[in-house]
Amino acid sequence: MNSLLALIRRDFWENRGSIRTTPLVIGGFYIIGMLMGVITLSHFDADGYTTRMAVEELSKMSVDMRENVLYQGGLASSVFFTVVMSFVVFFYLLGALYDDRKDRSILFWKSLPASDTLTIASKLLTAMVLIPLSFLAVLILTHIVTGLILAITIATADGNPWSLFIAHTSPLKVWGMIAASWFANSIWALPMYGWLLLVSAFAPRVPLLFATLPPLIFSVLQGWIKFLQTFTLKNNLGLVIKDWFFNTPAILTAEMGDGEAGPALGVPLTGDFDHAVTLANMLDRLFSLQMLGGLVVAAICLGGALWLRMRATES
Repeated sequence: MNSLLALIRRDFWENRGSIRTTPLVIGGFYIIGMLMGVITLSHFDADGYTTRMAVEELSKMSVDMRENVLYQGGLASSVFFTVVMSFVVFFYLLGALYDDRKDRSILFWKSLPASDTLTIASKLLTAMVLIPLSFLAVLILTHIVTGLILAITIATADGNPWSLFIAHTSPLKVWGMIAASWFANSIWALPMYGWLLLVSAFAPRVPLLFATLPPLIFSVLQGWIKFLQTFTLKNNLGLVIKDWFFNTPAILTAEMGDGEAGPALGVPLTGDFDHAVTLANMLDRLFSLQMLGGLVVAAICLGGALWLRMRATES
């Protein structure tokens, strides 16, 4: 366990720019954007939409509507964090086993009292746990700061921050739902994580091309052959990957329903799963046949990555 934690700490310090600094930059953009919006509204002339008018509209809402708006807004604020975090994880895993082969430090790391299995496990846990935790911590801090700005803004517009805003927020519920969606997505994304580690373990150069071109070429050829046989476009690898992405348990888009719009899990263009943001819908994905197939793919890819890692040499 100590060796595994040491390897995870090593990954953090080697990638602290993307793991720590990136979410801080995103949080900073959120805060600056809110400040710009508050300053702009506060200095409109009387004919424009002012902060005071916004507070008046807020006071006219029913309690249930106000709570729902604040809850949905909290969930929606995680979308940009989710997108950027996905890119961070993607490129982290692409370089996880490739970089020490590229700079020829692999023999040094192999000389340490840590097995190749622990090394790959540390890479996987960093992607699945450490990076989401880092982004979640910054998201919570961002929510606290933006909440304080909003409360002060309401107070300066002669509103009551407690009755109009603070009393109707559910921060623990919001943060818990976002955390659940991110960690559920980490499990759902295991096939991709395994594939990226496999590519990182064998790619001689430019791992991004090795990660993206083979699935793309295979999908095109598979679709073309099936089209020549049936003159219809049936499911191929590309469509499977698309459906897998659309059904992610991460909060990613908005969904229209009953005349209202709200955050949705994945992209609500498929009928395989319910896209409403609930724990039940996240678990529904994790205990599905799609997830079972994904775990098989992940196990094969991770096994291949371990086999290649054990046989990696300076040459």
